[in-house]
Formats: sequence, C-alpha cells, structure tokens
Amino acid sequence: MKEELKNLCGSVYFDEPLSRLTTIRVGGPADALVYPKTIDELATLAQFANKNHLPLFVLGAGSNLLVKDKGIRGIVVNLSQGFNKVGVENEKDGDVILYVEAGVGIPRLVDFTAEEGLTGLEPISGIPGNLGGALVMNAGTPDGDISNAVMSATFLEKDGKIMTWDKERIKFSYRESHFPKGAIILSAHLQLTRLASELVKGRVQKYRAQRVETQPLNVPNLGSVFKNPIPKSSKGSEKKLFAGKLIEEAGLKDIRVGGARISPKHGNFIVNEGGAKAKDVLVLIGLIKDKVREKYGISLETEVRIVGDE
Repeated sequence: MKEELKNLCGSVYFDEPLSRLTTIRVGGPADALVYPKTIDELATLAQFANKNHLPLFVLGAGSNLLVKDKGIRGIVVNLSQGFNKVGVENEKDGDVILYVEAGVGIPRLVDFTAEEGLTGLEPISGIPGNLGGALVMNAGTPDGDISNAVMSATFLEKDGKIMTWDKERIKFSYRESHFPKGAIILSAHLQLTRLASELVKGRVQKYRAQRVETQPLNVPNLGSVFKNPIPKSSKGSEKKLFAGKLIEEAGLKDIRVGGARISPKHGNFIVNEGGAKAKDVLVLIGLIKDKVREKYGISLETEVRIVGDE
C-alpha cells in the first residue's frame, strides 16, 4: 500500500512527526502524510483510503488542534501545496464574490481583502489556520464569524464525489458547521463589499493589535481551548459568559504541567514552554473542566479538536 500511495501523489512522507505542523508544536507521527496538488489527486486518494479501509484525516494549518503523543493512524492530508488560489470572481454594484481555495491561510486571505478594499472579514484578522479549517469550525471572534461572509462551499465526499452547498444547507452555528461526515473542503465563495482599502487596513490592524495585546501569540499555543458557554436561559438580560474569565476566576491561570502552561496572559490559552507533550496538555484540559464545573456548575466544551492515539 505504501508503494501504491506514493504512485498516487508526488509528496508522501511516512512516519512524519506532526508536531512541526501544529501551532502548539505537539503531536506524534502520521503513518502517512500526503500533500495532494489537484482535485483529481485528492479524489483518487480518498477512493484509495475508502477501498483499503484506511482512516483519512485532513490537517489544516494545525491551529485549535491537539494531536496525541502516539500520532494519527492512516493517512493525513494537507492541502497547503495545491489548493491556494484566491481571487475576485464577480462584482456588481459594490458587492464582490471572492473565490478562495481551502489551503489559503486566513492571514493571507485577510491581507488580500485589505489590499483589494473588500470589507467583511476584518473580525477574523489575526486568526491562524486556513480556509478549510475555518469553515469546518466556523472560526471567528466575539465580533463576527467567517460564516457571515460565506455564500457557498464546495467539498469532496469520501467516495470522491464533488458537492457544493449554499450557506443555508451548511447550517453554521457557534464554532460548528454541518458538512457531511468525512467531507474535505475544497473551496468557497465569499460575499464581501467594496470599501476604501485604507479603511479596511486600519480595521485589520486594530483587530490584530487587540489579539497581540490580549493573547500569548509569541509562544506556541493551542488557540482558544474552550468555547464560551452559552447561558441556558435565552432571556436578553442573560449575562454573557467567557471561558477565559471563568478559568482565571477559578484560580487556574499560570498552572503548569510538564512543558505545558495555562497562559498568564489569557486563561483560555494553553502554551508550550518547551518540551510539552500532548499528555501534559490533556491533564490541564481535564483540570480546567473539573475546577470550573466544581466552582460554577458549568461544563466547558472544548473548542480545540483532540485527535490521535494515546
């Protein structure tokens, strides 16, 4: 199967450490790491995995992802080498349709829109990751999610069939989307609006500066570990809850396990201070869940995706 896999795609690596591909620099090896460059290669790869009953996992830019210490079995796919086109496809009366492929990084996408004078993506300025991962988890901030700009998304089903769904069918929700199980995002169409480039650049710089000031972006980190809890009551007067504040008020800020640490800068971030293992991070995640539940009766839900073998 290794020989057959190498014939399917030019860039295939076996027993490849995934720590270098995650933002927290943690993670064991992938049995096979593959970089398909075309939709045909990707479709053939999906069919190969399906035929041989091999797990297939799509790894984006490695943000909001914790790979366990024994790594990921089967095939890990990365789209960064072939699916990186972005451009204006259509424009009418100031409304602009942007075509973006799944491997395009969010920082690059936001910079492109700022240069072009397109507004709508400023709230996600400074978010790491690529478009594919951002769509799957509906990446965003309290000021807005990427779903606000989505018109449609095209994806590959596990049997190799290509589908396009509009925004309503995807059914975005808070840090979630509802693509079919096993779907691989290929591209999306985003709807943005013309605005003076300097105004868009100013907004982008403002959002990025806020993130630098409040988050530990200068060290390897996991991104936001937990989703902000949604109050059970739907009354308008209900106070909004923030995971980071709950963690800090529970006295957990700055706690260390091995090389992992709950950031002293932001309670909802876990950082790697050097030599951290996934097991260290998992201990901190479990500790946070237990303490917040004990103090507030709130069960925090992880925003970060945890994959792989112990």
